[in-house]
Amino acid sequence: MADLLIWLVAALGAVGGVVLGRIWGQVEGKSAGKREAERDAMEDKSKRVERGRDAVRDGRGAGDAAERLRDNDGAW
Repeated sequence: MADLLIWLVAALGAVGGVVLGRIWGQVEGKSAGKREAERDAMEDKSKRVERGRDAVRDGRGAGDAAERLRDNDGAW
């Protein structure tokens, strides 16, 4: 009877370990995914800011003001 109880406790421990391992893995995966998404968003934001700065730098003072007005008029 004691042998059966030992085997039962060992089996329950093994099943519990597997379940705990899967739950732990899901939690770690979600947090890693969030970190990666945040990092990608930061990179995207910095690229957009840099492109905007380049556009402002190239747009202001690039040629004659009247010519820029004529060029932009078609975009409206």
